[in-house]
Amino acid sequence: MDLITQFPLGDDLAVTLLVLGLLAVAALVAGAVVPTRLRRDEDSAEVDPTLGRRLGAPLLSSASILLWVGLPLAVVVYLAPGGTDDRILRSAMLLVGLALGPLAAWRGLAIQLAALGVDPERRGAMVPRLGALTVAGALALAALPVVIAVWFLQTTAGPALVALAAGAAISALVVRASAAPVEAGAAAAAVLVGTDEHELDVDDEENLGGPHLRSARMVRRGGALGADLVAVATAGAALGVLLGVPVLAAEGFVVTLLALGTALLAAGVAAVVPHAGREGHERGALQLGGLIPSVLGAAGAVAAAALWIPSQYKDLRFEDVGLENFTDPAITGGTDTPREQLEPQIEELGGDLSQFISQTDDSQYASAFLDMLALYGITPNVVVAVALGLGALAALAAVLLLGGTGHRLGGSVLRAARTSRTGGALGLTAGLGSTALTAAGALALVVLIAAVLSVLAAGVPSLALTLAVHAGLGALIVVAGHAGPLLASTLLDRAGAESGSRRAAGGIATGPLGALLLAAVLIGLGALGPVVSALQLAPRAATVWEDRALHLATPASLTLLGGVALGVVTVLLMTSSLLDGARRLGANAVVETRAAMLEGRDGADLPELPEMVRRAALTPVVVAVLAPVVAGFGLGPAALPGLVVGVVLTAAGLGLWTLGSASTLAGASAVIGSGRYGGPGSWGHSGALGGAVLTGILRSVIGSVALPLALTASLLSALAVSAVVGMSTDGTSSYLRWGIAVVAIIIALTCWVITATAPEVDLEDEHEELSRPLFSRSAEEAPEESLDAMDWEVDEEDRHEVTVTARPTRRKRKGKG
Repeated sequence: MDLITQFPLGDDLAVTLLVLGLLAVAALVAGAVVPTRLRRDEDSAEVDPTLGRRLGAPLLSSASILLWVGLPLAVVVYLAPGGTDDRILRSAMLLVGLALGPLAAWRGLAIQLAALGVDPERRGAMVPRLGALTVAGALALAALPVVIAVWFLQTTAGPALVALAAGAAISALVVRASAAPVEAGAAAAAVLVGTDEHELDVDDEENLGGPHLRSARMVRRGGALGADLVAVATAGAALGVLLGVPVLAAEGFVVTLLALGTALLAAGVAAVVPHAGREGHERGALQLGGLIPSVLGAAGAVAAAALWIPSQYKDLRFEDVGLENFTDPAITGGTDTPREQLEPQIEELGGDLSQFISQTDDSQYASAFLDMLALYGITPNVVVAVALGLGALAALAAVLLLGGTGHRLGGSVLRAARTSRTGGALGLTAGLGSTALTAAGALALVVLIAAVLSVLAAGVPSLALTLAVHAGLGALIVVAGHAGPLLASTLLDRAGAESGSRRAAGGIATGPLGALLLAAVLIGLGALGPVVSALQLAPRAATVWEDRALHLATPASLTLLGGVALGVVTVLLMTSSLLDGARRLGANAVVETRAAMLEGRDGADLPELPEMVRRAALTPVVVAVLAPVVAGFGLGPAALPGLVVGVVLTAAGLGLWTLGSASTLAGASAVIGSGRYGGPGSWGHSGALGGAVLTGILRSVIGSVALPLALTASLLSALAVSAVVGMSTDGTSSYLRWGIAVVAIIIALTCWVITATAPEVDLEDEHEELSRPLFSRSAEEAPEESLDAMDWEVDEEDRHEVTVTARPTRRKRKGKG
């Protein structure tokens, strides 16, 4: 019992840490045991000898890129200013975080493999269980190192957790960047060649691109999702502790650990809530199965925070975290003073706060004094509970908004399917138009939350950003409660499933994925806290322009605006690079699949896949990692908050848009394929299939990558700000700082050249003479005679009438839509 009673942060936090650690271990054990007990049907068409190689290719590529990027980054983090112990700890935690992503991906794939062995009649019952194993296992991987770090480091755990979260975000980014071109190539092979050109269903054994598409979906739905969950959970824990402890004392630990524990419990509750409904109401049952655990978890977290945290600010446990004295010169005049001596005066002064506001300016000391007065006027348990509730409500709204984009009987899907009869471009326009409005509505939730949290925080920036992180953790609880819908597509939207279940599962995971992205946005914006604090506390620079580039973080600062622009450019550069890689791999997959089908082979091998994936994913990862270096050393330290805002908001907007549009166009192609609006083989079906592939690629390279990209830019900026500020104020030559930025740009350009010079399939026609198009749709051979050799004049006496039975060509059949 001494282990609990003598814990410096309090016995309640000791018990909380132990319980959370036990929950994490139990989730990891269950995730390791249950999949092995599910017997896989080795005779299933979905299980073939090449499945392991297909699943391992993107993971092996991710591992190699992590070695190329992660090890040098760990060395750079070690060289950053600080004590030897701090530098070793930061580097070690970064390496642990880098290992979490591949480990979570491997666990997620194990669940996906286990799902292959579930009998069709048991799939509905296994949806919540396997979904809970996937989500709870990923959250457990994040919670366990957090528990260990807080237990041993206590009040100094914040910076170490930021390094851990940065490593987890980078590893998730690598996993997503490696999976994006693979899914693009698989979709091109299975849909464009197999379904569009040969009118084969994706699940048909004769569709040689089908196995590649199924394995790519397994990586996206299991492996990459697990890495994303780990990145969001570790980032929420890191920033919750780093920002929460200075303003909420020991209760800053309480909220973070409470949210992580509740998320684990919500995933556990999801495992026992039925997700199967009667015929015709399957989708409603899936939605209700995710709603019940989410509401219970969110309500439990809000109630626990309201009852656990004191109702008066002065009753927070400051002494447990070493904040029993006021040390800010703006409050004490330079002399450390116990809180109990000044708190009566603070409460008295807070009664007439408006007078002090009118008599103070915007200087640093005046702002710190007003912030202190405002903090003592808040009700901590209320503002924290409301922040958690706001995040949960915003996540539920995102689930509702984005969940409808993939509903195959919903307005967006039917509108896109119906419009596809007029041409693929117009059907694509219909899908993009409706989902753009949905993405705008989801992003507007972030704006609304920011406004409400600013009021709740009484205008104190540090508390407002802390509450934003708490709102992100509240959204994470809702995502954990939707563990079943997240895995529903894996079990129900596949061959052998009933039509009602398959239709219900289509696009059902889009809503929870959008909520997860929303949680990452709120948590990523919280990284502005340590960045802005470091800029405010920095000493004055040597020259006026350097001082402005260091301290002037206002809308009038060109340095800040340059950081925002660089954030937008970073997202666009990553998108461009990944799209080019997807183009190369997709073209190679199409040509190889066409050749394999024409030659009658049993499968379409892609032997160059690992090398192409490595080249395609290297540049985006390097650009994301080096962007804070270019911003901080090239533009100035004040560009870092602009970079965070630019990357987070741009990635969020594009990510939400592409997630919804991919779900809508996939649903439209499925609706037409079922027989409506022209049916399979019609021109409308062909256009919808092309739109589904295009938006699916955009989802892979933007929508899926947006979450780890936002967290990577935010956390690396928070991790690098101390080094950037230190070199700007310790007399380091400005030419050396610019040289670091130039070296970073050269490294990024070198990686860009490596990616751009990757080999690709030759699709050119011969220039000397007109050649027959490669893999032409026409089955007839072109005449070998030239036009000059044809005799167009026919004698009347040689003319004969011949009756010929016309056989409709494929192009004629497509005209029926």
